[in-house]
Amino acid sequence: MRISKTFTLILSLGLVEIQSLVVEECSNIIENVNESILTTLTKAVVPELEGKKKGEAGKIAIVGGSIEYTGAPYFAAISALKVGSDLVFVITTETAAPVIKSYSPDLIVIPHSSKNISSLLYSKDVVVLGPGLGRAAKGLDLAYDIINICRELRKPLVIDADGLYALYKNITILKNYPSPGVILTPNNAEVKRLKEAIPLGDTNWYEYWGDYVTVLEKGEQDQYHSNFERFDWCLNEGGSGRRAGGQGDILAGSLGTFFNWALKANLCENNQSISLAQSVASYAAAKFTRRCNYKAYRSHGRSMIASDMLNEIHSTFDELFT
Repeated sequence: MRISKTFTLILSLGLVEIQSLVVEECSNIIENVNESILTTLTKAVVPELEGKKKGEAGKIAIVGGSIEYTGAPYFAAISALKVGSDLVFVITTETAAPVIKSYSPDLIVIPHSSKNISSLLYSKDVVVLGPGLGRAAKGLDLAYDIINICRELRKPLVIDADGLYALYKNITILKNYPSPGVILTPNNAEVKRLKEAIPLGDTNWYEYWGDYVTVLEKGEQDQYHSNFERFDWCLNEGGSGRRAGGQGDILAGSLGTFFNWALKANLCENNQSISLAQSVASYAAAKFTRRCNYKAYRSHGRSMIASDMLNEIHSTFDELFT
C-alpha cells in the first residue's frame, strides 16, 4: 500500500513560491525534476526514527574486499551505517574478513565461502557490489554470481569500482535487469571503458541495459542518466579538487541506504515510482558525498583523506536532510 505523503515543492519562478502538492502521478506532476523538487524529495524519503524496530531503516549488503583491498568495503559499509541503515553486512573473502572486522565492531563481516550467498542476500534491502573486489578471476566470477542471484531475487543493486570492471568484461549480464533495478556509479575512466564495450546502436549508451539500469556518472560535475530524461540531472555543488581514495566507496555505501529509503517511500502511484526513486536516491548520495568532501577539504586541505569525510557525515546529513 502506498504511504500518502504531501511534499512541499519549492518552485522558483523569478520569486520563490512554495506550493504543497501530493505527488500522485510522476508523469503528470513531475514533468522534469529540478534542484528544488529533488531537494524536497530527498528530505521526504528519510524515515522517521520513532516507533521503528531494528532493521526497518535498512539492511544493506556490501559485497567486496580482497587480500589487497580491505579499506574500500569498510568505507562503503560504515557510510551506509552512519547515514542511517540499521544493519550492514560485509560479504568478503576469508583473507579480508578478519582485517575488516578489526576496523569496526559495528559491521557484520561474513566470509562468503562460509555461507550460501543466496541465503545471505535474501533478506537484504539493497546489495552494493564492487568495493575492493579486485580483478582476479575469482572476484569477477563472484560478481557475476551476485548479479545473477540479485536478478533472481529482484534485489535493488548498486555496482561500483571493480564491479564495474566485471560488467565491462561481461557487458550483457545486466541486460533487462528487472525492477527495482540497478544504479551504476562509474567515474569518467569507467564510463569510457563501458562505452567501448557496448555495441554501437541508435540509443544512448546508458540505455543499453534497459529501463531499470541507470547511471550516476561521477566527476567534476556529477551526472545522472536514465531511460527517462525528465528524471535526469547534473550536480556541480560541493566537492573539491582533492580526490582521496575511498570517496567513491563512501558514495556507494550511502547510495545503498538512500536507494532503500527512496524505494520504500513509494514516491508516486504509477509505474514510474521506481525510476523516480533511483533518481532521488542518486541525487541524495551525490549531494551528500560532495558536501562531505567539501567540508573535509575546508578543514584539512591537501592532507584530506577519506576518513576525514566520514567525520563530516553527521553534520552534513543534518544540513541537507533535516
